[in-house]
Amino acid sequence: MFPKSLIIKKQDLLTITEDSTIKDAYDIFEHAKEGKHLRTIPILDQTGHLFRGNIYRQHVYECVAAGGDLSQKATTIMRNSTKFISTQADFYQLFFAIRDLPYIAVVDEGHHFVGILTHAALMDLLSKSWSLAKGGVAIAVKDRERRGDLSRMARIITRYTNIESVLSLQVQNQGPLAVLFTLPLTADSPVLRKIITKLERKRYYVVAQEDLAEFM
Repeated sequence: MFPKSLIIKKQDLLTITEDSTIKDAYDIFEHAKEGKHLRTIPILDQTGHLFRGNIYRQHVYECVAAGGDLSQKATTIMRNSTKFISTQADFYQLFFAIRDLPYIAVVDEGHHFVGILTHAALMDLLSKSWSLAKGGVAIAVKDRERRGDLSRMARIITRYTNIESVLSLQVQNQGPLAVLFTLPLTADSPVLRKIITKLERKRYYVVAQEDLAEFM
């Protein structure tokens, strides 16, 4: 499951209900102090418990610009009514559900709206999982498509330094994996040069190297 600490709770959010009008949403976007920085607002049912969908600033302003009827229910221009995730979901469900959204609604087992999880919070979690704070350099090593390659590469590296994080990448559907190792070394470290030499002697070729200081 994803960490619940990432969820912005319902009581800390601006929301509207399905009885609200487009004008109500416009007033929040245009005049509310908290609304000026929002791209979208969750719409809940009349009880304020069930998630119905989202209303986007863009669609509200398009309606205003077109001279639309602002007394219509906000639900008439609602989006993402099926875009929500359970508090019991695993990380991969979360990742693929949120990838095209600024945030995703989070509901409990009774479909009650709990809050939202933002795209920015997920990206921050991923960056921390790559240990940027501890690592100084990342190297991408192409494996040889043999069972045990990851273990062999790791043994070579850990003779000289710790491994802060590991991520496997496969840009194409076919072809060898590139394994991304985050290491607590500087990009110009002699130890790093030795590691690369030892890896390549075993035909584990380093296809990319990144200085993580650029991202700090």
